[in-house]
Amino acid sequence: MMSEEHETFPNAVEATLLIVVLFALQIMIATVLLSIDSFARVDPWDLSGLISVAGNGILFTLLLTYKKLRYRELFHPARHSVTATLGLLAIPIVLMVPGLVTTAGTLNAIVVKFLPMSANEQAALEAMVSNHGLAILFGCIAAPFLEEMLFRGIILRSFLLQYSRTASIVGSATLFGVAHLNIYQFVTAFMVGIVAGWLYERTRSLWPCILLHASYNLFVMYSYRYFETSPTSDFTTTFYIAAFVLTILSALLLLRVLMPSRGRSG
Repeated sequence: MMSEEHETFPNAVEATLLIVVLFALQIMIATVLLSIDSFARVDPWDLSGLISVAGNGILFTLLLTYKKLRYRELFHPARHSVTATLGLLAIPIVLMVPGLVTTAGTLNAIVVKFLPMSANEQAALEAMVSNHGLAILFGCIAAPFLEEMLFRGIILRSFLLQYSRTASIVGSATLFGVAHLNIYQFVTAFMVGIVAGWLYERTRSLWPCILLHASYNLFVMYSYRYFETSPTSDFTTTFYIAAFVLTILSALLLLRVLMPSRGRSG
């Protein structure tokens, strides 16, 4: 039997306030780190991953305590095993990532055309997608876990008890985008949030969401390893076609596998 309390916390207003709290926590963490001599000499952009992960971690821990939610209940309350769930979904989830990245890259290019990045924003982006050890640790391991635990495991989980499926998924994805603090990452985060939200609503498991999030970030980071500018601007036509074909086929497979479960609790 699940021991969760305050199941309908947060609602939409409370979740929005939680994002404000997250911003405040990140500012506080940044202030503390930069006041320490050993961190003061580090480029602030290089600390952005640590600050983001720490802020999400603190907020999530407080929420987990308040809701008295156990990790097993949070990660995979579904009736099917984790092995069975990922065994069925892992391949189509990974194969749809290149198409998602190229789509987000195209949309971002449109945004950048009308709202060009400043030098600071460009530096921040390059620091986040650099492929050194810390960036990979925070971007491809820590961030996918903590952000999915917060936005899908806490916020979307609560939304689904209060609002329609569509409103819950779109609302949580919007907050996920806003939490990234800039319009350029908003586009990417919103797209990932929509797909991850749908996967969570269908499976009631965070593992497919974490796999999608980590695969997306890893693909972006290693794309930047080979291209000095936005990787999607240098992809070949053949790559675009292959990426979109794989995304469509993967999406159709996921729909075929997951849609028949509509109306079931697991």
